[in-house]
Amino acid sequence: MKERAFYYGESNRGLGTIIVPEVTDEASPIVVMLNSGLLDRREPFRLNVLACRRLAAIGYIGLRVDLSGKGDTPVRNGLNNRESVALDWQFIKKALVNQFGERNLILMGLCSGADNGIKIAAQDPSVKGLILLDPISKRDSGYSRRAFMLKLKNPYKWVGFLKRLLKRIARLAAEDNASVHPISLRDLPNDLDLQQCFRQLVTAKGRVFALFTSYSLFHYNQKGQYTRAMGLSGMADICDEYFWPHVQHLYPVEYHREQLLDALCDWCAMHLNRFRSK
Repeated sequence: MKERAFYYGESNRGLGTIIVPEVTDEASPIVVMLNSGLLDRREPFRLNVLACRRLAAIGYIGLRVDLSGKGDTPVRNGLNNRESVALDWQFIKKALVNQFGERNLILMGLCSGADNGIKIAAQDPSVKGLILLDPISKRDSGYSRRAFMLKLKNPYKWVGFLKRLLKRIARLAAEDNASVHPISLRDLPNDLDLQQCFRQLVTAKGRVFALFTSYSLFHYNQKGQYTRAMGLSGMADICDEYFWPHVQHLYPVEYHREQLLDALCDWCAMHLNRFRSK
């Protein structure tokens, strides 16, 4: 496989790394891996590096890219996140077409990278697949009941309960005013983005890989909830959901990273022919 620098945008200001399989043709699909938060294109624990190389071994062209203001790509002034991501994608896609021609694209993102992937796919029909790691899920009607039952069944929730209660009382309103949940910092896709994205993928018979870890427990707690709560006809047929509540958000444990890479590669291998351009 061949790995080299990838440039995009005005004066080649944007930077990424692309890996091409030893054997490829005009139909090989491209997986584009988007940044999470302020992390660079390697992602935590080199997750994107490992994923790109594993996917190249089964026939995918893999691109891990720094969006504006992240990693080695300078910030775009005067634009909000949505505008900046949209402009970045316009240039990224142009550079990919110049190098490889028109191909089917799969977007992969963790956390805010998943958010950006959904927003891009909502506007670009050439995106035929999404790999979403801890995207935001709507809560379905049974979420609150399941969350309550999980707390009742978990003995660790009761160990140290009094200690935590006393700490909360001591902090009182100060804690409420000072604390900011990480989700509030994300530029989430809106309802229109979600509807356009997944309706388009359903129509195109695309595929979605959606994996939820312990990070998502405050909004997701059962396999199948993502598609069920979306309420879009046909979405359950194209979306493969994974619920790993034992795993941490950034996959700091090597065994969990290997589990993710194995699941991801199995899924991509299963759908390779579907993603190959016609």
